[in-house]
Amino acid sequence: MHQPIVESRPRAWPRWSTVLPLLLGLVAVVAFARSIIIVDQTEAVYVTEFGRSVRLIDKPGLHWKWPYQSRRGFDKRLQLDSPPPREMLTKDKKNLEVAWYVSWRITDVEKFLRSVRTLPDASARVEDMAASVLAAELGGHELAGLVRVDRNSALDAMMTDVTARVAEQAGKEYGLQVVDVRLRRLNYPEEVRSAVFEQIRSERKKVAAKTRAEGESKARTIRSAADLERAKTVAEAEAEAARVVGEGEAEATRIANAAHAADPAFYQFLKTLETYRAALDNKTTLVLSAESDFLRLLTRGVADPAPTSSLAQKDKKRATKPEAEPEPVPRPASETKP
Repeated sequence: MHQPIVESRPRAWPRWSTVLPLLLGLVAVVAFARSIIIVDQTEAVYVTEFGRSVRLIDKPGLHWKWPYQSRRGFDKRLQLDSPPPREMLTKDKKNLEVAWYVSWRITDVEKFLRSVRTLPDASARVEDMAASVLAAELGGHELAGLVRVDRNSALDAMMTDVTARVAEQAGKEYGLQVVDVRLRRLNYPEEVRSAVFEQIRSERKKVAAKTRAEGESKARTIRSAADLERAKTVAEAEAEAARVVGEGEAEATRIANAAHAADPAFYQFLKTLETYRAALDNKTTLVLSAESDFLRLLTRGVADPAPTSSLAQKDKKRATKPEAEPEPVPRPASETKP
């Protein structure tokens, strides 16, 4: 059997009247998208035309440009760079490891675009600039003046000068505003740090030993002065006590003499009682003669039972006879002549 012969017809292409509008619409969408500029409040946008700057847009919002033009944004926020530490020398030839940070922002976008063009390039330029200025300033100060913690420390004044010099140079050359340059760390290099710390400890120990010696010397001086003052006070007190005791004893002797002169028998009686009280107690045993004067009061009693009456009689006689001579005081038997 013979198969029927099918004739092949040429493929029909779409008409230009359908494709052309699609192409034009796509081009219009692309052109519209390239004509829109959305500027954020944290950035500034430069419109460039074939690499040449045309205009600067620093206000946030929606803006327009030609489709063939390009946009280039720059961050206007504060930038913070913390470069790695570098070794620098002080005025007294101390090798230090210095770490710092720099905060800056773009103020003149046109000058920035002509000089550095990108943020990494600007960070590198500011870092080198700050390092050179900081090394120059650090070479004019001694280490002891920088690490002091009182008001006479030169560190704050030095960093203020560094910030001013870096800000002036960065503003003239790159259109940047350097807000602050501050130190993060100031230390000795790692390879000599232990030796330096050991030297500092030994110096501090010497100072501590000297201070302790001075303190001990002052303490001895104070103790000597206190001992001298104490001895002087004690001597004065003892002298005053001796004087008071002497006056008291003299007064007691005067009173005893007056009492003896007023009534010798009664005075002798009281003295004998005091002697008994001092010598005799529950544990005392005395072996004496019966004729002993010590026990005369106990064995014979009081010789004159009314001494006060005789004293009154004598006072009465003296009152009635004021011009009569006083009776002679009898002397003891031991003082009479044979």
